[in-house]
Order: sequence, then structure tokens, then C-alpha cells
Amino acid sequence: MKTLVATLIGPDKTGLVKQLAALIHQHHGSWQGSAMSELAGYFAGIVEIQVPAEHSDKLERALKSLPEFQVQLVEGKGPTLQGQQLRLTVTANDRLGIIQEVTDILDSLHISVKSLKTHSHPAPITGIALFEAQSTLTLPHGQTLGDLQSRLEALSDDLVVDIELL
Repeated sequence: MKTLVATLIGPDKTGLVKQLAALIHQHHGSWQGSAMSELAGYFAGIVEIQVPAEHSDKLERALKSLPEFQVQLVEGKGPTLQGQQLRLTVTANDRLGIIQEVTDILDSLHISVKSLKTHSHPAPITGIALFEAQSTLTLPHGQTLGDLQSRLEALSDDLVVDIELL
């Protein structure tokens, strides 16, 4: 078996995920995992696919020939970092630089970001713009949750940190 990671960007329209799933299935591929979003009128997705080696070239050609899409394919590798998995949610008043500040701390603690999803939305009562980041992280052996939490909470008074072990 061969593992492919495909990134796709193109104009958003109904049926794209169905079209992609059918194409992968048609070429004997197995959809392993994905992250997809509509961003500013575009579909942006990343998909992990397992495919028998004898079918991988045809699948790669089919993916690259999707009309109106920019497609990039790489061969997958195994997981790189061992450690405790956790889910981190950070909420704060929206301002410039929140993600940079948070990722600076994660990097200084050698914490790997497995997934990250962010969005801004108005607060329910006040309407003030709130920023929220949800991520799945790998905490390496030797690092503590307490150190991560205290360093994140020290960023600002309005920052709310929620950490859940997975």
C-alpha cells in the first residue's frame, strides 16, 4: 500500500467532495482522513489516501486532472512525534498576533500541532469580535500540561485556555 497526501484548491461548488470521493474509490483508494473548508469562495482540502501501489499512478493522474483545481500530491510518511495527545482551545478578544503568540509558546515547548482550526465571531451579548482556535497537539515526553497552560494564560488577561487530554 502507498499513502498519498493530496491538497486541493479550487472554486467552491456543490458536489466537490462527492466527486473527489468517487474518484478515489474508482481508483481503488481508501479515504483515511481529511480537513476541508470553504474559504473566501474557494474549496480548500487536504486528504490522506491509501491506495495499492499498482493503482497509485492512475489515481495521481486522475487527481491532477481535476478541472479548475490546483492539486499537489506527496507520498505520506509515518507519524514523527511520540507523546500525549491533547485538545487545546484558546478564546480571546480578536486582535492581531494571537496565533503567532500561541505558536511561539508551542514551539518553545517542542509541542507538535496535529491540527488547527480558527475562526472569529461576534460575542453573543456584546457583539465584540472573539477569536477562537481549536487544535490537536502532541505534548512530548518531559513537558507538563501545567507549564503549557500557565505560559498560554500569561499572554493576556482576556485569553481563556481549555486543555483536554485525548
